[in-house]
Amino acid sequence: MIINIKSNPSELKDLRVQIKKYLDENFKDLKVDEILLAIDEAVQNIIRHAYKMKADQPIDIEIQKTKNFSIKIRDYGKQVELSSIAPRKLDEVRPGGLGVHFIRTICKNVKYEHAKDNKGGTILTLDF
Repeated sequence: MIINIKSNPSELKDLRVQIKKYLDENFKDLKVDEILLAIDEAVQNIIRHAYKMKADQPIDIEIQKTKNFSIKIRDYGKQVELSSIAPRKLDEVRPGGLGVHFIRTICKNVKYEHAKDNKGGTILTLDF
């Protein structure tokens, strides 16, 4: 299943609804709320960091039913050094900045890679 959205935060609710429906229909033993949190955090990071809050940029989400559940999230925005994608230190008490921490805590595997085609951007693979 492929879902294409724009980098507009208003599209996140519909994305969560579509993914929840898919999970409810195809998986019985997954923690749906945690999965939705990880995906939501990942897409919010794309909107903020790859697209700098520009609301009209493409984000492609590919859902794969493997032995478990896997999702690839593709943006076409600014690429950053992959080693710089890290959670902030948890002892820093301040709002925000915990998305990568949540993603890595919830997922069995997290893989960031630069897209190798001429379109740029980053591909994030999340395995649950």
